Amino acid sequence: MIHGKFTSKSPRDLFSGSKMWETALKWLENNQNNTQEGLYPLGEDGFYARIMSYSLKSRENARFEAHRHTIDLQYTISGAEGIEIAPTEALNPQNDYDEASDAEHFEKPAFPHAFVTNSTGFFTILFPEDAHMPKLDVPGVDSVVKLVIKIPSLFS
Repeated sequence: MIHGKFTSKSPRDLFSGSKMWETALKWLENNQNNTQEGLYPLGEDGFYARIMSYSLKSRENARFEAHRHTIDLQYTISGAEGIEIAPTEALNPQNDYDEASDAEHFEKPAFPHAFVTNSTGFFTILFPEDAHMPKLDVPGVDSVVKLVIKIPSLFS
């Protein structure tokens, strides 16, 4: 997991030399204020951006998920959300992996392993081993507009 504020250098310096990451980061830079919800193909199969908005939830009403074949670059356009993160190996799988959506869910641990707040302008990069529970309540905020870029891990 990598978390930070999106600037002209970060996270670009981390992934220089990867054409797919360069495409993803350029798309993010050009669309960081776009609030038009939808799916935006970026080239290769499974390589796309999705802009969405939703209301936040309590920890009790949220779910841990992970993706075996994609990396998530999650960026907050407006609002904020909490994201709890844990290594997949530390969680009990619910054995519901769906290949079409590349998503599986996990039981919540008794206590959080890690927690980040993605506020406006912040990103979190989640690798296949990073189970994550987004949509979590943040004091003073009730919703988020975000974009998620799905980057196939085979090409990263």
